[in-house]
Parts: sequence; structure tokens; C-alpha cells
Amino acid sequence: MKEKSEFEKRTAEKQVSLLTEALTSAVDAKGHWLNASGKLYPKLYPKGFSVSPFNALVLALDSDAKGCKSNLFTQFSEAKARGESVREHEKGVPFLYYNWNKYVNRNNPDDVITKEAYAELSEQDKQQYKGVKNREIRVLFNIDQTLLPMANETAYTTALKKDGTVEDRGYGDKEDKQLHGCVNGFLQKMKDNLVNVRQDGTGVAHYDTEKDVIYLPRQRDFEHYNDYVQEMMRQLVSATGHQQRLAREGMVMKNGTAPSEDAIKRERLVAELASGVKMLELGLPARLSEEGLRQTDYWVRELKENPYLIDAVESDVNNALLVMRKAEQGEKIEYSTMRNLRETKELMDQLPKHYLIADEIKQH
Repeated sequence: MKEKSEFEKRTAEKQVSLLTEALTSAVDAKGHWLNASGKLYPKLYPKGFSVSPFNALVLALDSDAKGCKSNLFTQFSEAKARGESVREHEKGVPFLYYNWNKYVNRNNPDDVITKEAYAELSEQDKQQYKGVKNREIRVLFNIDQTLLPMANETAYTTALKKDGTVEDRGYGDKEDKQLHGCVNGFLQKMKDNLVNVRQDGTGVAHYDTEKDVIYLPRQRDFEHYNDYVQEMMRQLVSATGHQQRLAREGMVMKNGTAPSEDAIKRERLVAELASGVKMLELGLPARLSEEGLRQTDYWVRELKENPYLIDAVESDVNNALLVMRKAEQGEKIEYSTMRNLRETKELMDQLPKHYLIADEIKQH
């Protein structure tokens, strides 16, 4: 595994610190660990660009830790250019930025071209290349850490009314009704494109990996609506890890052997974090489940002792939510075996007939 630079090590330490402090504090906060004030999903101010799920998680945790009124962030240089400089002694939060500035030939690793050269290729020629992902670490600051509240009070107030806390946004019955409609529509898309969801009469939500079915109690069986929504999200995240989807270690049987206890505990962490990000998308606070609260000490210890675990968590959270996003946008998430069979058939149809002679002889 590639050795991390000192900057990368400090970034990972900051991410781990934010996450472990939030998980630890949840024990004394009735399970709440993220977005207790109901702020909206993190964005880059003022253009409103959204960020990746794991970046959103880290930014929101930093915003919570500093008591900021929104999840709106900006770069130091951009804030200064707007006349809203970052206040003295303020510390930023790391932001992981990925770009694809180079492309390499799939059949010749020595054939590397620039992003500009790749853009000029025909669609057919582009298929011969794949992007080389490059990670950069930038530092962002919440708008509450800048002079914006004093330099442009009107813009600051407007930003809070749009993206701030439940109180700042004036959340009421109308918004609550819209939220319920949004959640119901989301669940239907998951049923149509990701996984079968059935009502469970036992009152215990669970995902059956063998049947690939989520069993979810009725909404009225939960004490609070938010609990119902997050439990739904946890189970949906688990379904993305099925061996025919993302095949996460904690969800896969190998040669008839169940996943290790460590893999199962890591899977539970992914479910808690990814479901928390989905709650963040809805402007809702996130809580740990009872099972999650019992595993907090284990997660905190592992995150602190293994410097690469946070990178694996980043990948798992981003990939799980990418699958859910595709399903939400109407894309049917197929089993890998079904996809492989279709791709094989398409390939066979494209091959010259003489490639099939051997098979034809066998058939006769």
C-alpha cells in the first residue's frame, strides 16, 4: 500500500478525529452523532456546488463541532477575493478533490495523454483509454469562519434561510409534508430499481441476503418518523453490499463461510455512516442504532489504530451511495451475473462467425 505523505497523514488524522469524537459523543446524546440542528447538505459557497458523500460527512462533522449555522464552505482565496476573508486564527477542514488530468491506454501503459488530448479523440478512440485519478487535498472554511456575516449581512441571512438549521429555514407543516412525499418517492424508486422491500410484522427491520429482500416495519411502529427513515436507509445501504452488487466483505459468504466478526462490524459502520449522509441530504439529524451504540468503542479503537481504515470507509460510503443515487435516478441496478451474461452475449454477437466454429461443432 502506498505510503502517505505527511499532509495526507494529517488529513486522515483530522477525519478520524472528527468522526471518533462524534461517535463517542453519541453515547451521551441519545444516539445523535450528526446534524442535530437539521442543516442541509454541504455545498461550496456561493455557487452551490454539491460535494461527494464522504466529503459531505467530514464537512458536516466539522460544522457541528464548531457550532456553525450552516454547511456552506469556501476556500480561503475565494473568500478573500470576495472581500469576506477568513477570520484570524480559524482552522479549516480537509476536502478531498479528485481530478482526471491524464488518460492511459488500456493496452499500453506507456501511452499517456493529457485531458485536453483525450477530449479531442473520437468516441471510439476514447474507449481505448481510462482516466488516471489524481487526489488533491484542499482546505475549506465554513462561512461562519469568514467575515461574510459582517461584510454582507443580507447575503449571510439569505444563505441561512436557504441552507441553515431547521430554525433558520422556518421549517413547518408544509415542509414536513414535502419531506414525507420525498421519502415515499425515494423508497418507491429503491423498490423499482435496487431491491425488494416488504413490510415486516415482527417489528424488527432486517435485510435477508439470501432472498435479497429488505423487511421494514410499518412507519407507525417507530417512535419517531426520523427513526423510520434512517432505519430504511441503513437497510438499503446494506443491500448495496450484496455479493452481486458491491460485494463488500461484511456481506459476502466465501466458500460457505460467514464473514469475519471484524468484517461484520465494519459493515455496520458503513451502514451507520452512509445512512447518516442520506439523512443529511434530507436535512435530518442522524442517530446511531442500539447495535451501533454498542460497537462505538470498537470503531473508535480501530479507526485510531489503523491509519488506512478511514480510506476504506471513504470508498465504501461513496460507492454505496453512488449505487443508491443511480437507482434514485431511475437506473436499474442489475445483478452482476445478469450483467455479465448480457455483456457476453453482446460480445458473441459482435464476433466474426469463425470465432464460433468450435461451439457449433460441439453442438452438432
